Amino acid sequence: MSNEVIIFVLVAVGLFFVLKPRGQAKEENKRKKSDSEEEKTQVESSSLYEHYQNQDVYFVEKDTSYVKQMKSELESNNPHFNKLRKLAASDAKGKDFFGIQIENKTWLFPVSQKHLKNLYSMTNLDGEMASKPFNQAVGYAPLGMPFMETNGHWKELRKNLTAIFHSDWMDQYMENFNVSMKELIEMWKKNNNVERNIKHDICNMAYNSAVLSLTGNKLDVDVPYVGEKGTSDIHIRDANTKTLNDFAHHAATKEYAEDEKYRFKSNSSKVNRLNQNMDTLGGALTGLVTGRVGEITNGATPKKTIVDAAIGLVTAGVVKSVDEAVQHGWAILNGAHNNCGNALSAALYFLLKNPECYEKLRKEFQEELFNGKDDLDESNLDSIITRENLKELNYLSYVVKETLRLSSPIYGKTMEAQKDVKLEDGFNVKKGTIIYPNNGVIGVSENIWKDPLKFIPERFDPESPYFKLPDGKSKREPITWLAFGSGPRACMGDNYSMYFVKVGLAYFMHLMEFNIKEEDTEGQLFYWLVDKNFTAEVKYTKA
Repeated sequence: MSNEVIIFVLVAVGLFFVLKPRGQAKEENKRKKSDSEEEKTQVESSSLYEHYQNQDVYFVEKDTSYVKQMKSELESNNPHFNKLRKLAASDAKGKDFFGIQIENKTWLFPVSQKHLKNLYSMTNLDGEMASKPFNQAVGYAPLGMPFMETNGHWKELRKNLTAIFHSDWMDQYMENFNVSMKELIEMWKKNNNVERNIKHDICNMAYNSAVLSLTGNKLDVDVPYVGEKGTSDIHIRDANTKTLNDFAHHAATKEYAEDEKYRFKSNSSKVNRLNQNMDTLGGALTGLVTGRVGEITNGATPKKTIVDAAIGLVTAGVVKSVDEAVQHGWAILNGAHNNCGNALSAALYFLLKNPECYEKLRKEFQEELFNGKDDLDESNLDSIITRENLKELNYLSYVVKETLRLSSPIYGKTMEAQKDVKLEDGFNVKKGTIIYPNNGVIGVSENIWKDPLKFIPERFDPESPYFKLPDGKSKREPITWLAFGSGPRACMGDNYSMYFVKVGLAYFMHLMEFNIKEEDTEGQLFYWLVDKNFTAEVKYTKA
């Protein structure tokens, strides 16, 4: 990136600090419920708890709020709802739902396939079940698509933005993947036979690829990050990751559970630090987008980048403002950086821990992708590692799907009952209940997957006995694999993510060898909000 662009971004960050209104309310203006309202809510919550207990729902914390447990999970470097995940793998037999209380809301987590199709069939703009946005991230990109309410504007955006993750746009992303993978291979070549933190290396590469897809350029700048021990200048990529982790901890609080906009009202030092870091990141991306708007206004030719596509939608009136375009971009950047980086890291880790799977995939690459040419180095791979060639590799698809079942980078979105609803066998869902088909939980449920914590790619092979439910007879419904969700709010970046992981594995397994040295992967879960790592000695094999 040129010095002028770097200076522009840093100036934009500074201006963002000075000009953006905080809008925090004074402590005395905090929302307060009257005693009668509080008592009414508690009675309703207690009534729902008893209602679902009578329908054989297992409440893992009984009628106690799960917020304390969620905080404990994050502090021990585990994802939200990790307790439910463990129970699903060992104590779900015969159950259709697990239940929890989050303050005054009742949440149900499906742990069987029984009601999934029915529930998703009810989710649409005017449905009995309202598909909800990502609540935990509403603070950092409230105008971004994953965090918007499901309404007419969202529907129009969805139709227009989905196109940029398919068709010929994917050819540009494939080019970006190849460029970024080669840069990582070059760095590993320079550190040949050296122990590396593999997940950090892969996630850094995923950031480079994501920024290329977003802007067509690199974004290697340092920005101020305000931490508990003071302010330090760090790479914007690392500031983004740290800030999202800070927000996850903020979301696991009683105050946030009661009011999602709590961070705009609190004067605590922790929340003030979070707000400053959010503003820094927002300012940097705002600088890039407004700078590009100026270039296009002055006659620059639009490129196949997500930013240019969003600017085009502003001009067309589909996206309402540059600020909204920025937030769509930020949401996409985080998915392409953190989620894709963790998914590729997890896939490589599982393969290294399961040598028979590694060898089976290596053989498929060698015979069906590279046609037995073992001497090809990275300079020859662009024309070989293409979408057309990769989609022919069945075992590769099974590996990626199994990785995302065991280690989903995202957990999916909730739905909320808009009225009382009756499901199959008379199960009665009460209005206001949150239902969460959570891939981290249902993806390891013993009701759906045989040996649910084992890495078995053949689960997705129709000829394998693992393709069925654990009884070996009944059909496992495709909707039980929820790595990208389902229904109207399913992730529109599924194509991007799947190909990113496939391209990465093709490069890594053809050009490199890895010898795992240390690992911090308890639970085998590379979730985007936790820092599960493994180190390995890297060896370049085409010298």
